[in-house]
Amino acid sequence: MAEQSKRLRSIDTHFLSSVYHALRRNEHVEFKPRIRQDVGIVYDVFGVDVPEDKLKIYYDRGLIEIVGEVSFPSCPICGDTCLHIFLVCPECNSRNIEKKDLLIHYDCGYTDSVEEFRLSSEGVYHCPKCGKVMKRVGIDYGRPGFGFICRDCRTVFQVPLVEVECEKNHKNRVQQLEVRRCSVYRLSEKSKSLSQVFEQVEILAYELEKLGLDVVKFASLKGVSGVAYTIPVYVKGDPSLIIEIAPEEFIDERYPLLMSIEAVDIPNSVMIIILPSSFRPELESIFNPEKVKIIKVENLSNSIDKVVDEVIKIVGARILGEI
Repeated sequence: MAEQSKRLRSIDTHFLSSVYHALRRNEHVEFKPRIRQDVGIVYDVFGVDVPEDKLKIYYDRGLIEIVGEVSFPSCPICGDTCLHIFLVCPECNSRNIEKKDLLIHYDCGYTDSVEEFRLSSEGVYHCPKCGKVMKRVGIDYGRPGFGFICRDCRTVFQVPLVEVECEKNHKNRVQQLEVRRCSVYRLSEKSKSLSQVFEQVEILAYELEKLGLDVVKFASLKGVSGVAYTIPVYVKGDPSLIIEIAPEEFIDERYPLLMSIEAVDIPNSVMIIILPSSFRPELESIFNPEKVKIIKVENLSNSIDKVVDEVIKIVGARILGEI
């Protein structure tokens, strides 16, 4: 459960930072579903496969909106969309079939692949069934094109049966499949407004760089657990500073736990979380004050100087060995 929570939090940060950069470049962004084998329906969210239920959370929060739908076939028994298609002999239901260029001898009616009819040096065919010579196409023999041959019962046919099998081994014919409709999303106006928060990331990073600090914006870090995190502002040092900015729209009762897990997972670091002033005080008790420092602001864009001052205090304490 903790591993899943950390991964979802990492997806959140990746999503927000990618939205910020996409909007800065005036990119038109849509999220379309696709099927990933062994997983099911996923969405490509800026290069990361995100589960369908996670996109629905973004939709419920108003960060994305529906612009259309696409359909996927699904198993009528279990609803699985990870399907495998097999071509089946209509006579014996064997899957041991081959696609071949066919030839038919009109006199005896024998049909088989072209290579089964012996071709002489004079360029004429000999029927392997009756042995007759076939010289004239359209009169002695026909070339109906490509077809299929069952290697088990030797039946020749041009249209095989199509059998579909899901990951749970349920077998169905195409006509039996259900159709599952999935939404296509795009960024909403609300998500565009959140890009202003990430604009403050650049401003904050710039102010800290002016102090001579080694700052990385939207740094990619891997925790002890192996989980990858995207950190809005990362100040290198011993210990390093992780600065997280929490938009009010993303804060719920799980947030303190997720941040506490992240703070512990990234070694030799201290976390600074910039929270809205409306953040409930009783939720702050879960934070370890030795690992997590909280800065509350009314409005981030008007509070950069306050944040910088607090960071200076923490950096000064770090240099003195007090944290």
